[in-house]
Amino acid sequence: MMKANRNILFVANEHMHEDDGLALTTLQQLCDATQALGFQNHYARSIEDGLQKITGSHHYSALLLLWDEQQTTMPSQSISLLTQIRQRNPQLPIFLIAEQDVVNQLPLDVIQQVKEYIYLYSETPAFTANRINTAVQQYYQQLLPVYFKTLKEFTEAGDYYWDCPGHMGGMAYTKHPVGAEFLNFYGENMLRSDIGVATGEMGDYLEHTGVPYLSEQKAAKLFGAKWTFYCVGGSSASNRIVSQGAVGADEITLVDRNCHKSLNHGLTLCRARPVYLQPTRNGYGMIGPIPNRRMTPEAVQALLDASPLVKDASHPKPTYAVVTNCTYDGFCYNAGQVASNLGQSVPRLHFDEAWYAYAKFHPLYQGRYAMGIEDDQPDRPTLFAVQSTHKMLPSLSMASMIHVKPSARAPVNYEDFNDAFMMHGTTSPFYPIIASMDVAVAMMEGDSGRSLMQESLDDAIEFRKAVVRIKRQFAAQDTVPNWFFDVLQPTQVTDPNTGETFDFEQAPAALLSASPACWQLLADDEWHGFAREDIEDTDCMLDPVKVTITCPGVTPAGEHQSQGIPGYVVAKFLDSRHTEIARTGDYTLLILFSVGTTRGKWGTLVESLAEFKRLYDSGVAACEAIPSLRDASPIYRNLSLKELCDLMHRQMSELKLLEHLAAAVNTVPQPVMSPAEAYQKVVRYQTESIPVSHFGGRIAASMLVPYPPGIPVLMPGERVASDNAAIVSYLLALQSFDRQFPGFEHEIHGVKVDDQGNYHVRAIIEDQQSCQPQTECRP
Repeated sequence: MMKANRNILFVANEHMHEDDGLALTTLQQLCDATQALGFQNHYARSIEDGLQKITGSHHYSALLLLWDEQQTTMPSQSISLLTQIRQRNPQLPIFLIAEQDVVNQLPLDVIQQVKEYIYLYSETPAFTANRINTAVQQYYQQLLPVYFKTLKEFTEAGDYYWDCPGHMGGMAYTKHPVGAEFLNFYGENMLRSDIGVATGEMGDYLEHTGVPYLSEQKAAKLFGAKWTFYCVGGSSASNRIVSQGAVGADEITLVDRNCHKSLNHGLTLCRARPVYLQPTRNGYGMIGPIPNRRMTPEAVQALLDASPLVKDASHPKPTYAVVTNCTYDGFCYNAGQVASNLGQSVPRLHFDEAWYAYAKFHPLYQGRYAMGIEDDQPDRPTLFAVQSTHKMLPSLSMASMIHVKPSARAPVNYEDFNDAFMMHGTTSPFYPIIASMDVAVAMMEGDSGRSLMQESLDDAIEFRKAVVRIKRQFAAQDTVPNWFFDVLQPTQVTDPNTGETFDFEQAPAALLSASPACWQLLADDEWHGFAREDIEDTDCMLDPVKVTITCPGVTPAGEHQSQGIPGYVVAKFLDSRHTEIARTGDYTLLILFSVGTTRGKWGTLVESLAEFKRLYDSGVAACEAIPSLRDASPIYRNLSLKELCDLMHRQMSELKLLEHLAAAVNTVPQPVMSPAEAYQKVVRYQTESIPVSHFGGRIAASMLVPYPPGIPVLMPGERVASDNAAIVSYLLALQSFDRQFPGFEHEIHGVKVDDQGNYHVRAIIEDQQSCQPQTECRP
């Protein structure tokens, strides 16, 4: 039998008096009886205390609520406790304990939530304890989702295992001191549940039989798909699977230029001929949506007519399109609008929703995710959605899901698509990753998913308000300096039902978490920084749980300010305080409010931002504020934190980093060959490493992706125009910055940096047919 949690929470109320000797004695006997059965008893001295305990942790296997006459006449606190429990756990055994028959006096809201009633003097404590034990066992038999339950039962059964993996449930680690520390750190259960693919009880992950298939079916129903595939290679593998399962050799594809590198890899594997759709950017360099006008049939045809790759395509029309939703900076499309526009040009539409798996679980996002597109939309394309379950939902790293909703326009055969899945799926999956997806599905079912997302939204909104409130308080002071950080969001919001307008920090939280209109990008608004013509015909919403903290230095429209505090310095400071930021821009910091975020966590971040301001204003040395700078370079040793920010801001302005970025990402390079054709040059050693200053006129051998903002500026097979210096100038500006500020170097996929700080890129050799593998060709 599966081992069950053995924690009971006894919730008393403030009306229980110590002079009630008989009741307390009988209750103590019941506690002793449950302890004799192996339960651990926990106690809350009031309803309010119980509410705090249950919201802080859901590890209890039963709840016993002491009820008296005053609760019958004033039951609001008790109902609140029961409601809070049922939002997350509709099956938890709840027992109501009373000294007399109170059923006829109970409110209906209480009767509907209670499993059983205990009258203190009607049965022996041992008998009542046994009934509690039976209820807990029944509860655990129905609590766990099918895959995790099966894996847990198999692991706890203690089978001797003669298959891989070689650590044999962790026992190999006990034979060496390093291994012993590994086992001690991760625990025996994790290693015991790391089992081989030959275990019959666990079904077949690649063929989707047994418990993996049952779990995937439940996920498909929950997320609104016809089929769901669990992937243990992250969204990188999932994107490659969809590309290879949906695109034929030499077919034309429409690709969001704001795409993850895994999509380029997928297009390389399936030998697609990509034509790129250009997204927008604001003055911070943040990635916005692809405007609707760029997705119309006329705009798509103009792209096709201009692309040299189209003439060699195996099919005259594009067969597939991929769009990143939401963008990495948190801008959400109207998914139905995208499908309506691009669906006129392609029969298959792939939404990369890696950072967006939660959208299904709150009405704020209605109509803004792929699987929410209605089946009755005319000529709807077949829809694919790839989600990194581990990014924003409670799953282990590498957990990802592929959701499929076929249409008559482009039928998808389950078995045929699964061939692509098996090409990228391992025959040795890490079972706990699959189990974590099974658990995530169970946690997001029913009211629980809505409740978890509501908490994330509430926390994100409160954090946003806190930053703005502090900024306003500093601004109201007569003293100088009075600056503070800000958040990218509307400065005012209007209630669409009443027409009442609020300053953001004064707006009711219930309005902000319920109304998409509060977060919509409007063409006349200045707060978002996007050009009017890019937004006016595009339904786009800022995602509240993706919070961009803005630093002084530049406006949303890209105008430089006299005072500047680069995001790189703030991120380095936060890192020294053991706080890691999701992404850092020139003057921005991105943080994510997932279902695992806690109030204490974001409260600490607010305090850290305030501490940065104090250190900056008081002239504290840069190396004191950020100790890691002491060893990074001697240039920081005589600078205050403010002087470091001033110097870096001045250099960023002189180097025109944001202007070069805008020019680089708005450049349309010439496609000379498809990514697949370019890759053939790579594997046949027909590439060379060259200084970035020599890149003009050359064909890129690999994708170039500067972080931030993570937008590809060049794809494999594209030529850098010799008469257009935008891309080269941007890379040279980054190279100059990195040389001047050791410890703050940029991350650029596709660029190698030598010991002198020189950037090198790989270009295709065009004047020879082959090249022998050499060190300089393949480092």
